[in-house]
Parts: sequence; structure tokens; C-alpha cells
Amino acid sequence: MSSLLTAQNNTMLEGRVLNDSVEIASITVVNINMRMGTVTNLDGVFEISVRVNDTLNISAVQYESKRIIITPVIYKRKKLSLYLVPKLNELDEVVISNIDLTGDMTKDLKAVPLKKFISPTSLGIPENAKPTMTIEERRVYAATTGAGPLGSLINAISGRTKMLKKHLKISKFKMMVERNRETFSDSTYIKSLNIPEHLIEDFVYYIFEDKKAVHLSNQGDAMAILDLMLLKSSGYLKLKEDEGVLLNKPPNDE
Repeated sequence: MSSLLTAQNNTMLEGRVLNDSVEIASITVVNINMRMGTVTNLDGVFEISVRVNDTLNISAVQYESKRIIITPVIYKRKKLSLYLVPKLNELDEVVISNIDLTGDMTKDLKAVPLKKFISPTSLGIPENAKPTMTIEERRVYAATTGAGPLGSLINAISGRTKMLKKHLKISKFKMMVERNRETFSDSTYIKSLNIPEHLIEDFVYYIFEDKKAVHLSNQGDAMAILDLMLLKSSGYLKLKEDEGVLLNKPPNDE
């Protein structure tokens, strides 16, 4: 009865990754039985709730995954220290040529067999037109599809997938704002909208907080975005005036 009660009680376990490396932060630690997780801090330390016989899965890109069963001894001590095995990247096979080179490029080029490069276009196959993924998109892919069923589950439980998707959303919003910022010249913002030069970027972010601006950008309607800017510019300037951000205009000497 005593053992059964102990197995049903949770305790907070403090763990530490002892690897002598700067890459011991943000290592994912998941209690698979309780479906909850956490990550290590800069010192490789983590805290997680456990029960006897629970399984911890510790994983990171740079280390081999490790599973630890919470024994009664670990449960009672409430402390755990561990080492992780670094992943070794296998190098591609190196082929050493047995061709003797003379140093004369005209002769050596004839002696070296050249492989003909075959491209999809040369075979009449359309080339992959899929755009290259951004860093944020690659990270989301690696945490979900690229991580496999177990890896994607661990990332979902630990909150890593949610965090990466949030970063991706912010990155896409920033790229959209910067793209639309360059649609119009600085003189358009300054002369037509009365926006001071040092507030142009801030003004564009203000505009795209409106979902209507995002919709117009997705449609590629630059003129409609300009009309929206004209409509909202006076409200933006009033807001900045109330915040005391607008610089005082120099006196008119005319």
C-alpha cells in the first residue's frame, strides 16, 4: 500500500545536464507519462514534475535522445544529473583520383573524365518552383513534420512548436510590412501624408495593425493601401502628438 501511494504522488525533480558545452540550454525534457515538458536553462538545469516509473525523454538537435525511468531512488532524492551523447555527423565518402596531373591545364582537362550534369529542364521536366523556406519556416518544419511522430509530439507537449509558430507569424508580418514600406518613396510619406521621416517605419507598422491593410496587401492592391494610409495618417499624427513623439517644427524664417 505504501509503494502504491508513493507511485501516485507527484514530486518536483531538479535535473542538470553535465555536458561541458555551451549548447546545454533549451534542451527539451518531456515526461511522456504525464504529457508535460520543459526546457533547460543556460546552466543546463531543469525542473519537472514526476512520479515513480514515469519516463523522461531528453532530446536536442546536437545530442542523441535519452530516456530515463524514474526509479524510487531518483524519486526520493528529487535530483538527477546526466550526460548526453553528442551527435556525430558522418562525412560523405571521399574518392581519391588515381589520375596523375601534369600542371598543364590543357592536358589535365583532357585527362580528367567530366560527368555531364543533367538538369530537370534538359530532360523536359519542370524544375521545382517551390520557394525556398525561410529560417523560421525550416524550424517549424523540423519541429513538426521533420521530427517524426514522437519528435512532433514531444515538441507539441513542451510548447516548442507553439513558440516556433509564433516566431514564424511575427517574421511573416515583419516581411510584409517591410515589403509595403518600400512600395512608396520617402517623399510620398513626407509630402503626401505629412509623416516625419523618422516615423515612416513606425507609421507603416501602425497601418498594418489594421486587418484591412493585410487583406489589401495579400491582394497586391497598392493604391488601396495608399488610400487607407491617407485616411489613417491624421489619426496617427494625433496619437504621436499626444505621446509627445513628434518633433517640434523649426520656426518659419520666411
